[in-house]
Amino acid sequence: MQRYTLTEYADASSETRAVFDDFMRTTGATAVPVWLKSLGHSAPLARAYWERAKGTLFAGNLPLPLKEMIVFVVSARNGARYCSACHAQNVLSLDKTLAFDDLKDLLRADGSFTLPPYYASVVDFAGKVAEDPNCLDDADFEALMDEGFSKAEICEIIAVIDMATMFNVYTSSLRLDLDPDYRAIL
Repeated sequence: MQRYTLTEYADASSETRAVFDDFMRTTGATAVPVWLKSLGHSAPLARAYWERAKGTLFAGNLPLPLKEMIVFVVSARNGARYCSACHAQNVLSLDKTLAFDDLKDLLRADGSFTLPPYYASVVDFAGKVAEDPNCLDDADFEALMDEGFSKAEICEIIAVIDMATMFNVYTSSLRLDLDPDYRAIL
């Protein structure tokens, strides 16, 4: 059963088109992604989800490739097929040194691919938060601070994890189809 309806640009209200336009202008995309079109029936919902993503990913002090890696890892660990595929694509477009197989290997417990310590510390932290945010202790924060992250940047990392989880629930509940240029990791 199809659990959602897509609102194409031509059929969208002027308010929804404004959200679609802002998304494309901000991201440089030439098309509206499935997740946003699935919200197109409600301009307030489309705007709320987009503003959350825009404010979390495109503002702040952390580099976008690191934020995209966080969303990718959290989404993959949550089994969120759409989000893990979307953000794998984003990571690969931002970091040309990585390959699709590197990302797949990163997710395997016995994988041999390793990230630089700066990224690895954040990925480890993100995995722990995604699994159980109540299990964090001071050592988890100290490990990030030892890599040079400030307390404000750690809060930004947590905000990215939280945003990823929100989108994971939305896209997985609806079982959104992948956009044409995404490759499934899961």
